[in-house]
Amino acid sequence: MQKQVNSGLKLSRREILRAGLGGCTVASIGFGFTLAGGQKALAEVLADEAAKKAAAKHILTMGLDATLNQFPGRVGTPHVVWVHGAPEFKAAVERQSQGQIYVEVHDGGALGGQAELLKKVQQGAVQAGSCSMQNAAQLVPVLNVLDVPYAIGRDDNFWRLLFSKEFNDIFRKGTEDRRLVVAFAHPWRRKVMLSHNVTTQVRRPEDLAGMKIRVTASKLEQMAFQILPASATPIAWAETFSALKDGVMEGLHLAPGSGYDVGMAPVIGQIIDTDWMYNTDSIWLNKTWLDALDPDLKEAVMEGAFEAQTHVFDTYKEILRDTFGIMPDSPADAGFRAAGTEMTFLTESERAIWEKTLSVADNPSLQEAIDTYGREAYDTAVKVARSDADTAPVRWWKL
Repeated sequence: MQKQVNSGLKLSRREILRAGLGGCTVASIGFGFTLAGGQKALAEVLADEAAKKAAAKHILTMGLDATLNQFPGRVGTPHVVWVHGAPEFKAAVERQSQGQIYVEVHDGGALGGQAELLKKVQQGAVQAGSCSMQNAAQLVPVLNVLDVPYAIGRDDNFWRLLFSKEFNDIFRKGTEDRRLVVAFAHPWRRKVMLSHNVTTQVRRPEDLAGMKIRVTASKLEQMAFQILPASATPIAWAETFSALKDGVMEGLHLAPGSGYDVGMAPVIGQIIDTDWMYNTDSIWLNKTWLDALDPDLKEAVMEGAFEAQTHVFDTYKEILRDTFGIMPDSPADAGFRAAGTEMTFLTESERAIWEKTLSVADNPSLQEAIDTYGREAYDTAVKVARSDADTAPVRWWKL
């Protein structure tokens, strides 16, 4: 990039997205421009980041498959939701390490999509990257048990599990055996989202009869839709909007925030809070790189991860309520509600029907999957998630 001659040039946060430093977008690296009303001289941002990078002893390259600061000024988070917390992680690691580690962020999929990024992290080609636990399960099969329908339950249960020693001993160990460390995660619950073309109000499993629903690569999700009367339909993500709009399929199973941030709201007519599994979006670290750091610097990275995880935890409900408008107390001008999408909140008796339909006890295929991926892991996850342990973030690596 050419040197900026006019050091007084002001750049808006959206315009900053178009600038770069060594392949690292300015939207990703500085975040000093969020001060003073979101305006900062471009030359100052570039100079600050270049100086930090030059002074650092280690470079932590982090690839993100989504864009940071894509929605400047938005309530809850200005970032594409599944990389929420990444800027806080960068800032915390650099501060905790007293500048000895510089975090160079490549967002917008510049280093690849989720599956590719995770492999690069595992191989050490980059030190950190974004990938959901559902996609990571292709490399770490034990993670599949987290997707067993209704195994975990509501949000508090997931937080309780994530911050437990049992999660360390089973799931974090499973990832670390493959040179992957979970830095922080966001457990967004998936819901059934149906297009405006669907006139039936869906409240029970049988209401999905004959519908084609887009699913992801999650094996347990696909298995759930083999049990339900709908047809699981593997449609490319890039074709999903038009498929919903044109009636090629009736819906998709996704965390609504992810759908909102890629512009799905105009074609979504109703969202049903079926909530039987999660989009567990996560940031991963390469274990070999992390373990090779001096102990104080390794601790600085982990403290940075803790700060980012705490930020995600603290803002989670606000984002669901005020950014995406999918909670009972969401304001009328928030997210999907503002777009006119009907939110269907199941009664306890209705939810019990879904839980019964997708129960492990009544479906041998789910029993077989649990045996394949880890019966003990599944039983432990369920027990911890449904315990009365605290849900507040803890420094999990010290447990």
